[in-house]
Parts: sequence; structure tokens; C-alpha cells
Amino acid sequence: MSTLPGDDRFAQPLAAEVEDGPADPLDGGAGQPPLRVVLLDVNGTLSDTAALAAAFEDAGAPGHLAAPWFAGVLRDGLALTLHGAPARFADVALAGARAAFAGAGLDGDRAEAAAVAVVDALGSLPLHPDVVPGLSGLRQRGLRLVPLSQGAAGTTERLLAAGGAGDLVETALSVADAPGGLWKPAASTYAWALDQVGAAPAEALLVAAHPWDLDGAARAGLSTAWVDRAAGSPYPDVMAEPDLVVPGLDALADLLR
Repeated sequence: MSTLPGDDRFAQPLAAEVEDGPADPLDGGAGQPPLRVVLLDVNGTLSDTAALAAAFEDAGAPGHLAAPWFAGVLRDGLALTLHGAPARFADVALAGARAAFAGAGLDGDRAEAAAVAVVDALGSLPLHPDVVPGLSGLRQRGLRLVPLSQGAAGTTERLLAAGGAGDLVETALSVADAPGGLWKPAASTYAWALDQVGAAPAEALLVAAHPWDLDGAARAGLSTAWVDRAAGSPYPDVMAEPDLVVPGLDALADLLR
């Protein structure tokens, strides 16, 4: 993975020249800078969090607890960020997992071991099938691909490497390293991420499966692409409408050719 904003490996398309195609759907016209950087949400956007159900079952709890647990992690992390007191993603996830397993009847050392196992499972989730071909297609367009996660950068890098996408992206960014450690959708965190890669908001696209993430990025001046993993679910009309809606990253790569 790249560690420098100007790494030449990510400055040009992997293949020869990119073929001419339809107009870029994000082209704002004369005077607008071209799209250069794609920021990628990780959990749920690149990784398949549905696989967490198996981790809960392996620990002796019902698999259906996985989805509300993960939603609760995001809720609690955003609440702490709102108060200016963010915590590490792993710590918030562990606290929520302990509560979930206690509610499922596990206690003591068994509950603690189960909580640790479930949080560890976040770093070994499979990637959605569209991720590797989609990232490859985006790279062929000459775009720089930068993961931006609430979780630890090392966890993201291990997950992507295990899924065969490690060589397609630059060094993962974690909100933990942003000023104050503020979770997305804090505007300062998107600004910090763009500063790390030397891009202006108008040159960047945030790709995510979470409307709240896209809304925050849009308010920070980025273009946005919603990966509708629920296939046709309505987008919340109280949030900034995404610029693009796609069922997967492979469709996004096709759209941006």
C-alpha cells in the first residue's frame, strides 16, 4: 500500500490509456476540477458485515443480534463524537458486545471472550464480491483509492489484504488519527482525510453504504456515491441526496469510465 500522497503507482491508470467513454457523471463542467480521489468507507461498504452473524453464533448467541450490535456501535460512537469525547472504535465495539452477550445469557469470562472474538471478527470479514473488480476498474480510470474508516487503519489494511484488494488502495486512514479523533460524519475529519492525500473537496468522491456518512461528506463539499447494498431501499429524504447510486463498486467503476 502507498504511504505517500504522490506515490507514482497511484498517479496513472494501471492499464494503458483509458478508453474514451461516456461523459463523467460527476463532471461539473468548465472550471470544475476533475475527480482524482475516491475515499472508501470500509465496514459494510467494502466488508460484508452480514458475516458477523456467524461470529455471534460461534460465541453461543443468536446471529440476529449482530446487526443491532453493529448499529449500536455506530450510534454510541457518533454520540460520543457529538459531545467531543470520541473513543476508539474497538473500545466502543467491545462495550456494546459485552452488553449484547450479557443480554443473551452469557456471563463472566465466557461473555468477555465472546465480545473479544466478535470485535476481532470485524478484521477478518469477507469483502463483497463486487469490491475487487470494482476497485480494479476505478484504478484503471486513474483514480486514487483511499480507505477511510472509523476503525483502526491496521485492521482495514489486514482486511483488504486478505480479500485481495491490498494492492489496489493507498494506505488506510483512520478517524482515530484525525484532529480530536472525531468519527465521521464530522466535517473536520473529511477535511483531514483530504489533507492527507493532497486533494480539495471538489476533487474527491466518498463512497459508502451509509447515508449518514454520505450526508456528512456532501456537507463538507465532496461528491458522494451511495452503494445501495439493500437493493432498492429508499434513501432518507432528510439527508443530502447522493450524486450517484449504485448496487456495487463494480457498477460505480463502469459508471465512471
